[in-house]
Amino acid sequence: MGIFFMDGNSICKDGRKLAIVEKLEGIGYCDEFNMIESGIFEWTRSILIKGTSDENYQNLQMGIQIIAPIDFYMIPGVTYNGNKWGNGKEPKGLSLEGEPWKFGYHRCGIPAGMYCQNEEFAIGMWGSLESTLHFSSIMDRNEENKLSMKLQFPEQEGPVIYCAKDQYEKGQYLESFLLEADKIELKAVVVVCEREKEYDYAKYLHTAWRYFREISKPKRSKKEIWELGFDFMRNSAYFEDASFCGFCMGLTWSGTQWIQKKDYLEIGWVGQNASLAVSLIYKHAINGDALALQMGLRILDSWIEHAVLPNGLFRCRFDKILIFGDNQDNKDERNDAANLYSVVDEYLDAYQLLKEMGIERENYKVAVLNLCNLMVRIQQDDGKFGKAWFNDESCSDTDGTIGCYIGKALSIAYRLTGKEEYLTAAMKSLRFYYEDFIANGYTTAGALDTYCVDKESAIPLLGAALELYQCTKQEQYLEKAVMISNYLATWQYHYNVDFPETSLLGQMKYKTRGGTAVSVQHHHIDCFGLTFYEDWILLAQLTDDIIWKERAEALWNNSLYNISDGTLVIKGQRRPRGSQDEGFLQTRWHTKKGEYFGVSEWLVVWNTAFRLKILRKEYLANKRVYSKNKKKI
Repeated sequence: MGIFFMDGNSICKDGRKLAIVEKLEGIGYCDEFNMIESGIFEWTRSILIKGTSDENYQNLQMGIQIIAPIDFYMIPGVTYNGNKWGNGKEPKGLSLEGEPWKFGYHRCGIPAGMYCQNEEFAIGMWGSLESTLHFSSIMDRNEENKLSMKLQFPEQEGPVIYCAKDQYEKGQYLESFLLEADKIELKAVVVVCEREKEYDYAKYLHTAWRYFREISKPKRSKKEIWELGFDFMRNSAYFEDASFCGFCMGLTWSGTQWIQKKDYLEIGWVGQNASLAVSLIYKHAINGDALALQMGLRILDSWIEHAVLPNGLFRCRFDKILIFGDNQDNKDERNDAANLYSVVDEYLDAYQLLKEMGIERENYKVAVLNLCNLMVRIQQDDGKFGKAWFNDESCSDTDGTIGCYIGKALSIAYRLTGKEEYLTAAMKSLRFYYEDFIANGYTTAGALDTYCVDKESAIPLLGAALELYQCTKQEQYLEKAVMISNYLATWQYHYNVDFPETSLLGQMKYKTRGGTAVSVQHHHIDCFGLTFYEDWILLAQLTDDIIWKERAEALWNNSLYNISDGTLVIKGQRRPRGSQDEGFLQTRWHTKKGEYFGVSEWLVVWNTAFRLKILRKEYLANKRVYSKNKKKI
């Protein structure tokens, strides 16, 4: 293998030029390259300022042009090969009406990060926050179809700003920035490596993770998070009426108070009724809370009573059950793969824990296995499942990686039952969805309100790979888990955005490192990455690669910001104990009131459910170890 090095204004290997550093015309400057190791360079461009008019400094750039044609490019969390998949109106391609897209550095999980690869090598670039000015990313092609990656100084967004789902507004270009200084310094990092796998951004991502070392850890103990979670669940999210007992999807501000939002009463996904109910049962197992056990059983029993269909399908939204009742022949109910996965995962967890406690709920197991049997029966020959099904088991949407949730569910059922047909179906499913991921370079169609490239649909792909590795011990599944994890890491924030002091997030001192962007159609941060926290902890153990543990811990730490202790007031609104926003707007993205760098003002239940699920397993494991050691004494 050759060594990558800088030779004048070129990136070279074995005496051949691979990429050219683009010149800056009409401006005095000098470049300095510091090779940290083979293939990793720090690049400083010093610009002469003194005595020069502002107008000459509105378009400063640091650019690298790739000589050979590329076959994949990416701005992590923003565009994956041009976002060709899906019917949304998110930014497509490299330009709009001939003008290159310019994205502010904070729109990407690596500041103004860009990456591309061809048959021979992979190269990535990002801007250093030590630069005198903030900056943007630009990827474009010249007349010869050669791709360039450019950092734009000062920060600009255009030709229009993608500001909300499928919405745009006028581009933003910062005004004059002439400084009373002799020079300014623009800094970048360039990472280049050999091609070895289908996608070789692992070195780029790992280098960025090590480069930004600031650790963000809010002062929240696990005990406090545990208690706040149950406070919010019981006192704010729970409700019951004549036909339903369970949890709303969160709280919204009515103008005078927080009210429960009941549009979607889901078993999983946004509603997380099953997970929250199972956490209540765990609470009883851990500390003997009889009321928690009673509430948890009542919720799970109610869903089983009303949602199980004769064909084995499970009706995933109780709000639809309340509307249609026994009239199941409608096209407004779609029982999706993500929610059906929660049925399998949570009910089997509850079944096994209750059995240990001497409480019989055989009907939980029966309902789950009937669902699994149905999924095996309707799986396509190529391994594909689909995204969602009507009550008559006909498929309402066949596309999207999200169907892999069923494969993960079947692998969980296999571990309980040993039924080979479940394992076979899970293996077929992973093969189909993984090959689709490799063919495209992205996963698709996770959230039910979007149809685009996203991170959420890769989560079951990772989970299925790890489940199958544990079932079979075949190395191929561990290798797949690493590849999928690298893709998920492209959605994670590696650094802390420098928010304007006047912005809400700036005043809150919110830290972005560890959070995950949602999709190319939703440019904000959430803590949905908690759903693969345990997968990354396990991956670190299986591979002896500590970076996955570090990334997992960062996911957890980021999820602890802005959880109310009952006294938190934002914009004059006191937040209930345990509540937290669904999203944090780390870039020029709108809340309902049109603010940049703010919060969503929707206090959801799913983030609480995910944290409690992580903690309940840890707490129960600790109790079991304590009880075992106590008996020995």
